[in-house]
Amino acid sequence: MIRIAGATICFDGFDDTDFIYTFEKLPLTGIRYVEFNAWFPKNLTPGKLRDIKRRCEATGLAPAVLHGSGFGGSLTKDVCHKLQMIEAANALGARRISATGAARGSDGGLEHIIAVLKEIVPYAEETDTLICLENHAGNNLEFIEDYERIFEAVDSPVLGACLDDGHFDASDVDMDLLIDRVGGKINHIHVKENKGRGAVNFVRFGEGETDHRNVITRMAALGYEGFVTIEISPRKERPTTVEDMTFAHSEIDKIIRSVT
Repeated sequence: MIRIAGATICFDGFDDTDFIYTFEKLPLTGIRYVEFNAWFPKNLTPGKLRDIKRRCEATGLAPAVLHGSGFGGSLTKDVCHKLQMIEAANALGARRISATGAARGSDGGLEHIIAVLKEIVPYAEETDTLICLENHAGNNLEFIEDYERIFEAVDSPVLGACLDDGHFDASDVDMDLLIDRVGGKINHIHVKENKGRGAVNFVRFGEGETDHRNVITRMAALGYEGFVTIEISPRKERPTTVEDMTFAHSEIDKIIRSVT
């Protein structure tokens, strides 16, 4: 089954707003599942996780994925952080963590990510928690070859790629070729609308050219089961509205229903 989630970034942006706008607005869009962008330390504390779970129950929402700060920095600190992400995801009942990397060529590059994964993957296997590595334009996780190198170094059924189609468009990556080469390792999907290819130009759904239908169709044909998380990049001059998210939900839902 392919299910749709909404990312808290859509309504709460990058600020520490305690997810108040997500809990207020996401239930109005028809989306039930949430990907929590847990970038702030308090989001991983036991008390806050209990609070998030309580607020989900009160609003009819369900945690789907815990998205945390990217790989980088001290190896010891990064290992500890990712282990805490796994603990937090399981406390929420999500069993998925997602993270990207640092700016391309910085913070130890792919070698740092591989070193962290070698330490945390055994615990992810033990707790049956998926690790979803998200691509970003200009990032250590960006191209097909990056993923092939990681999967060659760390082979595990719980380790996979989070395919962000808007960011792959921004990086000018051929997603058909990507799916041909690592499709079996894709364990999470982000849909984001980018206008054009080769540069970051994120827009509202319906205003760009990212081919969500092709990505979802091809992944469904491979037997993909998991979440498709809608991400609408926030802009201060035009915050995401309930109508924006409802429209995106409707469009992605139509695609999923047509291919499953």
